Formats: sequence, C-alpha cells, structure tokens
Amino acid sequence: MSEEEKNSEERLEQARELVEETQLRLDRAKKIGDDARYRIQEELNALRQAIEGEELEYVEEVSQTVESLSEEHLAGVSVKPMWREYAETIGLAILCALILRAFFFEAFKIPSGSMEPTLVSGDHLFVNKLRYGIRVPFTTQFVARFAQPDYGEVVVFRFPAEEARDYVDEKRAQAMADGKQHAECILNFDEKDFIKRIIALPGDTVEGRNSQIYLNGEPLEREPLDRRPAPGQAGRTAYYYEETVGDRSYRIREDNPPGYNEGRDFGPMTVEEGHFFAVGDNRDNSADSRCWGQVPKDYIKGRAIVIWLSIEDGRTGEPGIRWDRFGMRVE
Repeated sequence: MSEEEKNSEERLEQARELVEETQLRLDRAKKIGDDARYRIQEELNALRQAIEGEELEYVEEVSQTVESLSEEHLAGVSVKPMWREYAETIGLAILCALILRAFFFEAFKIPSGSMEPTLVSGDHLFVNKLRYGIRVPFTTQFVARFAQPDYGEVVVFRFPAEEARDYVDEKRAQAMADGKQHAECILNFDEKDFIKRIIALPGDTVEGRNSQIYLNGEPLEREPLDRRPAPGQAGRTAYYYEETVGDRSYRIREDNPPGYNEGRDFGPMTVEEGHFFAVGDNRDNSADSRCWGQVPKDYIKGRAIVIWLSIEDGRTGEPGIRWDRFGMRVE
C-alpha cells in the first residue's frame, strides 16, 4: 500500500470514528431541538455515504460541518460506553457509602435482647459516628473530638477484649484469694461491637447494692411501671421500671422481683479517666461493665440515634417486619 493510500485510509477511519461518536452523542442528547437533531442526523447520513464512496474531499467537507454542529449542540454529552457509565455510577455510590460509614453514619443490628425494652433483637439502627469526633477509619484514633458521651446515652463501641480479659482474670484471682466463689463472666472475648447505655462518667463512683445501682453514693432514681411475662421465657415474669440518670429517663427490665439480690452486687469502683461505665437495659441478661469492666473512650464508635428496620425472627413472636418500630428514636 502506497503512502497516499495509507493517508486516505487514515482519513476515512477518522471519519468513521467521528460518525460513531457523534451518533452516540446525538442519541443520548435530551435537551436539543428537533431542527438541530434533524440537521445533525442528515449530515451524519451524508458523511456515511461519502465514506462508503471514498469521496475524500466530500468526507473532509462534511466532517467539518458535523464537528461544528456537534460543538454547537452536543457539547457536554457523554460519549462513554453505557457499561462504563454504569460502572462509574456504581463505583461512586460505593465510595460515598464507604465515606458515610467511615465518618458519619453506620448501620448496626441488635443481635440479642441485652438492651430490652429499649432495643430488641432484630432492630436495625443508625449510629451517629460524628457525635463524638472524627476517627481515623478502622482504628481507635481520633483526629478531632467534638463531645464526650453523657449520662444515659446509648452508644456502640468496639469490645475492649484485652482490658476485659485482664479485668475478669483479676476478679477471679481476687475471689480465690479471699476464699469466695467467683461469679463467672459469661463472655466471648473475640473483638466485636457492643451496644450499651452509659450510666457513669470518668471520676464517678458506681456500685451495685441490694438490687440497686448507686452513682456517687446515691441510688439511681427509678419508678415501677408494670410486670408481664418475660419475652421468650415461658413461666418467667419481667419487671419494668423507668430509670433516670442525669437528665435522661428510659425503661429497664429485670427478670427477678424487687429485693432479689443474688449475684447483683458489684463495686464500689471509680471510673477511670478516659473510660465509661456502661450497662444493658435488660439488667439480668446483659454482659456489660458490671461483668468485664469499663469502656475506653477511644473504643466508642458513636451514639445510636434511630431504628430504620426491625425484623422479628419468630423467637418471641410472629416472623415478619415490626412496622411499629420503624423510625423510632433511640432514647
């Protein structure tokens, strides 16, 4: 093939690419008048005929017209393949979701009944991760702090497995040295997320005595509400109270009658600097700070704010979605 023939073929190939690109833009253009659309399509058809007939001079002339019309009417219309546009859109959505999860909000599922009646197994909720500060993703390091957890707030935190193990071992050794029977803390030490309610801040003294929790020497205020069959526990009765700590009131559940104290005493203990004391609202069915110790501030991920979905799995009721819990704030 001569040099002239090569040049001719290259010009024809460029024209073919121009036709393909412009036709794609025209097909995707939404905001274009009918007259402009008709004229561009007419010029494209003419360019196709010129390419087929290998009329190079006419190809050059019509190509210039097509390029001019494209710049005037089709500027900004994407020429990316549809699969690439979909892939980029999905990728951007995933990136936004990861950023939201890392810095702002995270979804959390309630796996057990330790927070009943406030939260029940199968509740799905959002956690405000920006409430207490900005954390380096996937670490316990904060780059900025805005506030610290307050009395009565329900928080999600990474379980402090190492500190908890040391605390439980120390309690066990002390009980053996004193010749007392140690109440074992039933606990899985694998790191995972927990959700509990904060009842004591750094510097506070907390104690369990006579089936009552004391904060700085004063019992937490609580009023009896009612009693009814314990969910999922045939033949058992659950006792419900409204408890108050700080400025926040909430409902708690106990599975033993008032005055029952076996295994409930703990402390007194002073909450360390940079730590919090957190318990479950289902007081007789929660492994919490009474069992394994205090929660380090850096381990707290955020505050629970709202239930966005709740699913009954059939253990305590009819399987299905609990529509009445949708949108409930976590108080």
